[in-house]
Amino acid sequence: MKDSLFVRSKVPMTKEEIRTISLAKLNLKEATRFLDIGAGTGSISIEACVEYPNLQVTAIETKDIAVELILENKAKFGVENLEVIQGKAPLDMDEIFDSIFVGGSGGNLEDILSWSFDHLKPGGSLVLNFILLENATVAFKWFEDNDISYETVQVQVGNGTKLGSGHYFKPLNPVIIIEAKKEGK
Repeated sequence: MKDSLFVRSKVPMTKEEIRTISLAKLNLKEATRFLDIGAGTGSISIEACVEYPNLQVTAIETKDIAVELILENKAKFGVENLEVIQGKAPLDMDEIFDSIFVGGSGGNLEDILSWSFDHLKPGGSLVLNFILLENATVAFKWFEDNDISYETVQVQVGNGTKLGSGHYFKPLNPVIIIEAKKEGK
């Protein structure tokens, strides 16, 4: 989905190309329940809802302005399979999810990682996006300390832009994407 389709504000949004890669790594095709932690504008949640209308999606976000924006995007796209929870993960929840995405952690990443693995179905996918190397390093250490294998890739995207009589690729922030699977079936 094009970024321009979403209602936007100053709330961070996972950009189109990064969203496409992250959603592919979440393996949502066979999933029934998906959790988006630190949902921002809700772009990951909304696109998952649109792409997989039978998928039950839960978005967690702390900021009032972001929750309002997610609800605006939910209404704009007419998705009924999205529940929005205002709060800070980890929350007291009983649900188990097929896939979990972490787009924002609010500074308690280790707690979110532990909680996410507790709420992830065996064989489920956990995908995290970071622009700060320090946050990615915390995640790398947590996975290694807990003997959980993971894959990571850094993605740099540039948008073609005209400059005078020439053209160049205007870079967006590089994003570190981490993918891990919970062992078992």
